[in-house]
Amino acid sequence: MEKVKDKVIQKSICWSGLGEIGAKLIMPVSVMILARILKPEDFGILAICNMLIFFADIITDAGFGKYIVQADFADEKEQDSAANVAFWSHAILSLLIWVGIAANRTMIAELLGSEEYAEVITVASFQLIIMSLISTQMGILRRQFEFKKLFVVRICTVLVPLVITVPLAFWLRSYWALVIGNICGYSVSAFILFLLSTWRPKLSYSWCVLKKMFSFSFWSLCEGLAHWMIFWVDTFIITQAYSSYYVGLYKNSTAMVISIVGMITASMSPVLLAVLSRMKSDKDMYSTFLHIEKLVMYVLFPICIMMFFYRDLITIILFGENWMEAANIIGAWILMMMISVVIYSFPAEVFKSQGMPKYLFFYQLIYLLCLIPICIYASRIGFWEFVYTRVACISIQFLLFILFSKKILHWNVKPFLFNLIYPALLALFVMLLCVLIYRDSYNLVECILSGIVVFLLTLGIMYLFLRKDIRISLDKIGKKKIVMR
Repeated sequence: MEKVKDKVIQKSICWSGLGEIGAKLIMPVSVMILARILKPEDFGILAICNMLIFFADIITDAGFGKYIVQADFADEKEQDSAANVAFWSHAILSLLIWVGIAANRTMIAELLGSEEYAEVITVASFQLIIMSLISTQMGILRRQFEFKKLFVVRICTVLVPLVITVPLAFWLRSYWALVIGNICGYSVSAFILFLLSTWRPKLSYSWCVLKKMFSFSFWSLCEGLAHWMIFWVDTFIITQAYSSYYVGLYKNSTAMVISIVGMITASMSPVLLAVLSRMKSDKDMYSTFLHIEKLVMYVLFPICIMMFFYRDLITIILFGENWMEAANIIGAWILMMMISVVIYSFPAEVFKSQGMPKYLFFYQLIYLLCLIPICIYASRIGFWEFVYTRVACISIQFLLFILFSKKILHWNVKPFLFNLIYPALLALFVMLLCVLIYRDSYNLVECILSGIVVFLLTLGIMYLFLRKDIRISLDKIGKKKIVMR
């Protein structure tokens, strides 16, 4: 079932990007309102619930969603059989784990910080069952490069907080508004995917297919758990060391940074995995990866540098003056995420696409073995020492990237480093502009105007000096044909 598609990368990036940009334009409006209604403690309780939910979802998905995207199937029948196994395995495991959470809710709540969280954890975890209905269909749509349909799902889903969560927050004035809003959001996603997807689960299950899938999915499961730990272990450490106020302050700030950076990366990562999965034996795979990453860096680096300098303004606009402590967390994390996307998030998609989640897991495991003791030690010194130490650990990730890219992916690191030169120069130029133009002022209008000036000057420099380089990468990607298997 081979089929060649032209300009599939450009079209996929376009629709995926529109979905994320649209979502990230809508989501801050909800956050701005909710942060002024609810307390940091409420967001802290939601963060604790989400930490458990996303951990359980990785186990229940077991890497099957990634297998659907990455694997090469002989025909539609084989793909349909794998999709059925993935769907029913995810759904049954989700139901069993939710029952287990409900039965042991008091013990789990005590482990996560307080017995009073027992009921909210039980209710919030119900979204596990809803999430199990989404994973397989999203995998199939990504595999088929149906990012236009995923755009519709993404936009409709992010409208839920505005329509449901915000009114509930005015009424309830508690974390229950956030919990109910999350459940409603995933329910909307499941309903829209059912309408847009042509695939439907059938009452069939093949143990032979399960065995074949699990050989890939086991390491993918391990990789998913390790990835979860990288982004949640710090929250767990804070939960044990500090009050829910600091948990909410830290997690809501970092979640906002991840959300803003995700406007760029989340639009590219699914496309990158789908594209590179179809290019396993293509000699131009590395070159295609570099061109895609360069385009991302041209957008990501200026945004992150500007966010660092204008972190106080961002905090006031998004959260309000009561959250000003969050500004330094946002500033530190935005610099870390700028580097992490380049040396971890995007290269991770290469490991997955090439069927090497085992090595990605080893990469993550080594990083965690360094990260956890360092963060525990820092948390005993103080909250802010913990924040800055967590960010500084990106240096460990950089060393691991160099090692694994050379030894496992057999990459020549020089092209990768050369690929960084122009985006890095652009970042330095933006930094210089911010130093010259930005003023640490509480005049909101003055700060916004200076930000607009920096943004326009950055666009001007990109047009005058980097237009040709950007065009070369766009042309290389546009000419690349993808063979669908």
